[in-house]
Amino acid sequence: MQIRILALLLFFQSFAACQQDQEKTLSLAAGIVAPSATGRQENSEKNRSSSAAVVFQSTDGGQTWQDISAGLPKKLSARWIFANGDEVLLGTERGFYRSNSTSVTPVWEKDFFSTEEITNISPGRSGLYFCSYQNGFFQEIPGTGIWGPIHTTLKEKGVRTILETPGGTLFVGSDSGIFKSADGGQTWKQVFDKGLVLNIVTAGDVLIADGMEGVLRSTDGGEHWDVVLDENILVKKVGLLKDQFVAILGTKDPTKVSPEGITNRLRVSPDGGKSWQRMEKVPLPIGGMYNMDIRLSQVRDVYDIVQVGEYLLCSFDTGIFRSSDKGKTWEPVFASDGERVFNLTVSGKVIYALKVFGGC
Repeated sequence: MQIRILALLLFFQSFAACQQDQEKTLSLAAGIVAPSATGRQENSEKNRSSSAAVVFQSTDGGQTWQDISAGLPKKLSARWIFANGDEVLLGTERGFYRSNSTSVTPVWEKDFFSTEEITNISPGRSGLYFCSYQNGFFQEIPGTGIWGPIHTTLKEKGVRTILETPGGTLFVGSDSGIFKSADGGQTWKQVFDKGLVLNIVTAGDVLIADGMEGVLRSTDGGEHWDVVLDENILVKKVGLLKDQFVAILGTKDPTKVSPEGITNRLRVSPDGGKSWQRMEKVPLPIGGMYNMDIRLSQVRDVYDIVQVGEYLLCSFDTGIFRSSDKGKTWEPVFASDGERVFNLTVSGKVIYALKVFGGC
């Protein structure tokens, strides 16, 4: 496989002067998606004339926010944001956009390796992974800008997330459960088969996953999974806050809410996923009030949570809240537009917020 990829790289280089449609045909025939440098430059110049207020950053712990969307198309529908060192990547319905976070004025450039919808971006030991739901999942070949498919031997196409452990084992969360590969995706074994799995994270020798069955935990390298948190609701997301696992609990029935009127809950585990405690305590809604503080207090749903230094930043349906006391109390710092919510990611001390439509 490596020999084949190297041969293909030399093939692409020798035909660099070919027309863009010919490059695309060759790439698809080889099963590898390659970018067009000429198309990227032309698209970048075109996009600079318009922008959509969809990407924001904060360098002061979430206190203030700057719109860094300049250069993105106005009608861009973004799905995912990922910060990788000095680079910020947007996964959209039309592929990737990239920006260098060290630039005084961020410039977004589109990668023309694919026109597929990007639904997830994950780090890997030797390159990034991305998922295109129902279209497969790919890994970037470092230094080439070319993406190779790693889904060819996995029949399940409803892939939601990819995790590569420090030891190189791959895990895929999908519509039908969890699959594991110990040989770089050449062969796969299904290790959990009880429905939808949206995210998988790891710390030490513990793996945590989420989905329809609740919060799942494995301590034997992902061979077996136990349900450790089941409140008969969908677990929308699991993640890490430094050395603690965190889970966002949704609901399988939106008509059934808590006594406070909130459909989602935050849970944190102080003992490696064995037990879980409630974290968030938000104010009750107050009718007839329209200023920012009151509007942000009318919370119903939780979507994302990250940590920067001493602060926790949480994305609710009404905007972004900040906590300096480990989630005991929250203050509103950034209101949403009422139609979209924020996905969050962190690189060093910089927080990025991407406007997306709510949902799993």
